[in-house]
Amino acid sequence: MRYLFLDPGDDKLIEMSEMPVENGIAVSLRTTGYDADEDEVIQLSIVDFDGNELFAKTVKPQNAEDWKASEASGGISPADVEGMPELYQFEEEISELFENAEIVIAQHLSFAKAMIEQSWVTLPDFKGFDLLEGFRESHCTDDYRSEPAAAVAFDGVVGYYGLSSGTTLTDEARAVVSAYKALVKEHADERAAKGEGYWDAHNARMAEQAAEDAKVQAFVAKREKNFNRMNGLLWVAACLIFISLDIQLYQRGADVGAMIVGGAIAVFALIRAIANFRK
Repeated sequence: MRYLFLDPGDDKLIEMSEMPVENGIAVSLRTTGYDADEDEVIQLSIVDFDGNELFAKTVKPQNAEDWKASEASGGISPADVEGMPELYQFEEEISELFENAEIVIAQHLSFAKAMIEQSWVTLPDFKGFDLLEGFRESHCTDDYRSEPAAAVAFDGVVGYYGLSSGTTLTDEARAVVSAYKALVKEHADERAAKGEGYWDAHNARMAEQAAEDAKVQAFVAKREKNFNRMNGLLWVAACLIFISLDIQLYQRGADVGAMIVGGAIAVFALIRAIANFRK
């Protein structure tokens, strides 16, 4: 399967070409399996965007006791993690890395996040990017040149950019960084290839659209304000009507209860009138 760049459109091209390539981290992990509800992390590696290893631990899962050595586990068996600490013991260290990063990337970010949090590690809010999904959205294959690739594998992405995934989990995390930077550069190069004239015209169109949108928003805001004023006047009229009715009831010596109800309605109408005038 040969991948080809698929122009994602001007807005996406701009967005991807301006993605941060500094002050980020990449996360790679090994797990007891691929079930996000049952399996757990047994190895976690985090590197920065310069490839420096920030975190690398092999850990013992809390609940899983037996699993097959597979691609998911990287060949790690239950015996290999016997006596190892559990991931939650490093929660503060991991959370701090996520919190301080401008962006967090991983092969499958949602899976990585779910697995880490399943190990009783509470992660802070962070900006993230799923490498394989981002690559898939902007690349097609020889067979289907007009639409994004149906699925992509990490080895395929690494091979496309002429990279190597290495032999260790930390090497894999570094390969995630390199592939991500290559993906951003690919968008930046494609953006530059369209030329300054193209983007000058694009920016002019965007400015015209923004000005038109501003006019529409101003018109809608003015219409809504006039509508609220009209509603406010109606509520004022309702307030005056019930005040007038209360005065008539008082003059006729009517029941106090009826006067209280009328007064309450008048107050309610006044509150609604004020609320409409303040919108």
